[in-house]
Amino acid sequence: MFIRHLVAALFVFTLMHCSGPATAIPLADLDYVEVKNHTGWMLRIHGDGGGSLSHKQLPAHHLHYPAQTFIPEPGRQAALKCRGQSDEPICITVAYYNASSNKITECRCAPGSWTARIMEQAIGQMQYAVDAGGSERSCRVFLRQWIASR
Repeated sequence: MFIRHLVAALFVFTLMHCSGPATAIPLADLDYVEVKNHTGWMLRIHGDGGGSLSHKQLPAHHLHYPAQTFIPEPGRQAALKCRGQSDEPICITVAYYNASSNKITECRCAPGSWTARIMEQAIGQMQYAVDAGGSERSCRVFLRQWIASR
C-alpha cells in the first residue's frame, strides 16, 4: 500500500514539474534580424539561422550562409527590448522583421555585445558562405574591407 502511494505521489510530482511555462515563440523562416554598423556592414540573419552579409561600398559582393550558422534569437530580443534612441554618434542598429504581423522593429544603438560578436562570427565563418560564382573573391574582398575598417 505504501509503495502505491509513493508511486502515485511521484507521478503527480513529475506531472506538475513537466508542465513548465511556455517557451518563447521561435522565429519563423520568413522572419529575420538585420544588424547594421556604422562602417557599412549589413548582416541579415533569417529565422532558420542562415544569413547574408554585404557591405554598402561593395554592392557587387555578398555572401550567403547556410541554415543554422547563426542564432537569431538574441537579435530579436535586442530589437524588442530596445529602450529608445541613444545620443551616441557611432551605433550598431538591430532590426527585427516579424512576417506574421508584417512589422519591422528597429533599435538604433542596440545595447550589449551581441551585435559585435555576431559580426565577428560572420567574418570568421566566411569559408562556410556560398555565393553564386564568386564566393572566394567576395571572401577576400570582404576580409580586406573588414581589416581596413578595424
